[in-house]
Amino acid sequence: MKNRFLPLDGLRGLAAIGVLSFHVVVWDTSDFPQLDSLYLLVDFFFVLSGFVLWPSMPSRDKGLGRSTGVFVVKRVFRFWPLVIVSLLVATFLLQLQSDVFQMQDNFDPPFGYVTGMSELHKVGIFAAAYLLLQIFVYPAMAMNVPLWSLSAEWFANLIYAPLAWIKFSIGIIVLILAGYAMLSWGLINDQEFIAGSGPIRGLEALGRAFLGFGLGLLLRKHLDVLARFRTWWMLLISLALVAMLPFIEKDTHYDSYRYAITLYAAPIFALLILQVSKFDANPDGRWGKFLAFLGTYSFGIYVFHTPLLQAWNNIMGVPSGGKYNDDWIWFFLGEASGVTFVCILLTFLARKFFEGPMQKLGKRLTTRMSTPRVK
Repeated sequence: MKNRFLPLDGLRGLAAIGVLSFHVVVWDTSDFPQLDSLYLLVDFFFVLSGFVLWPSMPSRDKGLGRSTGVFVVKRVFRFWPLVIVSLLVATFLLQLQSDVFQMQDNFDPPFGYVTGMSELHKVGIFAAAYLLLQIFVYPAMAMNVPLWSLSAEWFANLIYAPLAWIKFSIGIIVLILAGYAMLSWGLINDQEFIAGSGPIRGLEALGRAFLGFGLGLLLRKHLDVLARFRTWWMLLISLALVAMLPFIEKDTHYDSYRYAITLYAAPIFALLILQVSKFDANPDGRWGKFLAFLGTYSFGIYVFHTPLLQAWNNIMGVPSGGKYNDDWIWFFLGEASGVTFVCILLTFLARKFFEGPMQKLGKRLTTRMSTPRVK
């Protein structure tokens, strides 16, 4: 537990709830611009992932080939168990919504429902979804939209793994610059898609992952040196910069270049993570256990919330009116808290009956892979 950085676990949980809150309102109203910037918390996840994973990255000291294989297998068993369960839940809920629509004489398929395609095409979409190819196969993303970030991070992991060990951080810096280039290219050349859905596919999605993940790696690798810049003043500056993001997003909300904010969101979050990494919490105390709880269930909240929200809205309906309508406020609070609770319950069940056994299998495999063969 000494390397868990429990306050960062707490931030991870709050970030997952923030993304959930963003999706509660983004589909149904534009009257809550204060929440419009919360999609940037995905960039926080990228940076935090790199920060946490640095000690597990492959290195020449461990044998580059063997340690790369171990790292990749660990990531497989980290990503896929809850991804598989979330896609199964999404498929069930999409079918349920379709059945409800038909009972209401509404024959429009719900968003993400695979219909009107050849069987081969359907199989391809499902395969792409389960193989985390969402950033390259948009119909697969539609089944559970937030999985795009896991798809982008997965490919970033694969590319960083054999290069992050290069001396003087050259490999990491080159890939960060590549991330900036890909994100910039995507923002310029994929504007029609981005205007409706955001920078969540193709090169712009991969660029965001490259940029954030690399900054996290760089931060953790040089944490001993950078620790001297962890001060109360720097903490206040980092919090002020994060607090400015909603206002910048609000001012550029109707600007075609609004998503340029993703070019500097990751460095801001890196500064915040650096400052918060200074703090600690007793893992046996109530506060430490609460922070660990938030971190443990953050991944489940992230992967389960969108299918649940969509089903809730389509089956229960949403109130009319905007922020001055009390019904909408109570709907927002009820839906956000209710879906969060169901996400936690689903995560608990998935961890107990599927993810836990799968990760035990993964641990046995990586232990075997890490053990040198005796000739």
